[in-house]
Amino acid sequence: MRFPQSSLRNVFMITNSHGSDSPNWHDFDAFRFVLAANAIVAFYSLAEMGASIWEILKGTTLLPEIVQVWFDFGHDQVFAYLLLSADAAGTALSRTLRGGGGGGDTCTAVNSFCVQSDISVALGFAGFLFLGFSSLLSGFRLVCFIISGSRFLLYL
Repeated sequence: MRFPQSSLRNVFMITNSHGSDSPNWHDFDAFRFVLAANAIVAFYSLAEMGASIWEILKGTTLLPEIVQVWFDFGHDQVFAYLLLSADAAGTALSRTLRGGGGGGDTCTAVNSFCVQSDISVALGFAGFLFLGFSSLLSGFRLVCFIISGSRFLLYL
């Protein structure tokens, strides 16, 4: 679920150009940060999806099991916080563009740009929730491995 959602965020941000007189996403550092974070999370989600398919087909993890549980937990944490910080920066810029931060009224002149930027940032926060949930699950698997030597609680 994370890969299609993170890819959708990238599509919303990349296609957010509405002519030469309109602002573009690449004119703003915060929106470039949002796009880069979304792209990194999309790649990570695709790699995790591939690792899960490998595990289902082969019956074993790509890495030794102890390394795999720490890898999953650590990367879920890092990418969740990366996504949260990027979306916080995007939200601050979006607020400034709307005139809420004293930075002008760009959004009253070019409303479609701001709406599309808001959608991309909102989808980023939804992606953070997905990664947060994934982090909870990988943390549970890590604790199960520490307690019982297996990632699955069923083997207790």
